[in-house]
Amino acid sequence: MTLSDLQHLVHQLGPATPEITTIVQEAIDCWSVTFDEDVALQLGWNARSGRILMQCALGQPEEGAREALYAVLLNANLQLTGVADVKLALGDAEEDVMLIGEFDLEEVTVEGLRQRLSEFLNFAGKFSQMVAATFEDAAPEDCAMTTFTLRDRA
Repeated sequence: MTLSDLQHLVHQLGPATPEITTIVQEAIDCWSVTFDEDVALQLGWNARSGRILMQCALGQPEEGAREALYAVLLNANLQLTGVADVKLALGDAEEDVMLIGEFDLEEVTVEGLRQRLSEFLNFAGKFSQMVAATFEDAAPEDCAMTTFTLRDRA
């Protein structure tokens, strides 16, 4: 897959996906994609790896739960290594938790890109629930990673 392929697919993505409200090209290799439920992600191209990059903010944890949640997210990164093409990180000054993914397309088609977007948004939804949780009934350590459906990279 090339940058030209991705540019072509992104131009087709909006009309082919009714849930997308806007796609804004921010650079030659970067787009902001907004969905109808005010969900937004950044879609880009990694020229070095020839892979698609996706990232989105998952929110900010409550002040009292930050350290414990950060420990859980670091543990999640360890568990995701070699299993899924996503990782968690902290954003810039706003301290948002970010989900970052880097993907190949199994099919260089709009449907292939839609499938990757769907996988990424599935991960984002599950992790954003962890970030938003108040942990009143359970410590963040009790959030089981087994609730995630991870695909094998092989």
